[in-house]
Amino acid sequence: MLPADYLSQSTQRLPTRRNEPGSTPGTYFVPPDAEATRMQLLRYGPDVLEERQITDVGELGAASQVGCVTWLDVRGLKDERILQSITRFFEIHPLASADVVNAPQRPKTESYGSHLLMIAHMAQLGAGPAGEPELTMEQVGLVVGRGWVVTFQESAVDGDVLEPVRQRIRQGRGKIRHSPADYLAYALLDAVVDGYYPALEGLGVYLEELEIQTLERPVPQTGRQIHALKRTLLLLRRGIWPEREALSALMRDLDDDDESTSLVGPTTRVYLRDVYDHVVQVVDMIETYREFAASLMDVYLSSVNNRMNEVVKVLTIISTIFLPLSFIAGVYGMNFDPSASPWNMPELKWAYGYPFAIGLMVLVAGGMLLAFRHFGWIGRPSKWPRGERDG
Repeated sequence: MLPADYLSQSTQRLPTRRNEPGSTPGTYFVPPDAEATRMQLLRYGPDVLEERQITDVGELGAASQVGCVTWLDVRGLKDERILQSITRFFEIHPLASADVVNAPQRPKTESYGSHLLMIAHMAQLGAGPAGEPELTMEQVGLVVGRGWVVTFQESAVDGDVLEPVRQRIRQGRGKIRHSPADYLAYALLDAVVDGYYPALEGLGVYLEELEIQTLERPVPQTGRQIHALKRTLLLLRRGIWPEREALSALMRDLDDDDESTSLVGPTTRVYLRDVYDHVVQVVDMIETYREFAASLMDVYLSSVNNRMNEVVKVLTIISTIFLPLSFIAGVYGMNFDPSASPWNMPELKWAYGYPFAIGLMVLVAGGMLLAFRHFGWIGRPSKWPRGERDG
């Protein structure tokens, strides 16, 4: 069950302009809450595997080595000095460097001649302090060159969606150890996109729980939970929808490039089409869940209105029943003197006057209840209208 304050627990925020208007292109903006920067080197080939933490870019030696692929994973964007040294070492364009540092950016792909920039958003669905679901959206920047790939992540915490790719490299599974750097870029991008599937499966379970809760016992908390879930789906959509456009534009550009000079070979282009198909599937799932959540909100509002109508109906029936009873009690509460005239409420001196008045009230109330049931206003009607009997 989603918590009532789920809306405030989403870690993704709407993007805001960080740099001052008119600032120099390529200017970094390091937020005060940025995590400390650390670098992990993973260099591999068919018979080579080197993995270690480094503190200085100079420890890399050369950016690319014959027969090897260099993957530098940069986590945390706080140390501007390290980030600038990486930019100089790999000769990354200042605009591309600023895009990976000044997060969040819209998912996109851009070519700078000697290297290719890819911006994607990584989604992870975890559990909050009280076991409630918590969505985390994080930007991942990939810069691909000849023989090397540099990834930039906002968070320095281990346990990202790229870990399966690292395991494939360590264990030598598949063709990744025998493929160039563009295949590594594809594998990383594919892992980011596939990371949406577990998050959507979890949100699908929550949607089913909310549907049962909405139909059986809707409470004000249910409405807040549905609204929070709709916002979460909107965040997911904003993270993956531009990726479809970016991949589509990238494949069009690759088709126009010369294969001999392109950074992405023809073999990898086929796999990029598969990533594009996954993006389309994720977008379709998100749109389906958004429609489901919107209809669920309508069902919730209808349930609340129906419940309110039932309450109003009960109160109206009670008021209607007591209206004639109040009239009878009011009549016998008038101050008439029976001794002055035989027509002045002679039953006041009758021995059975009080039981008569009470019985009259009970008879009127019972008759009204039977009439309400007959017309179907309460319970099951005793006589269905013509053409509406059970088939």
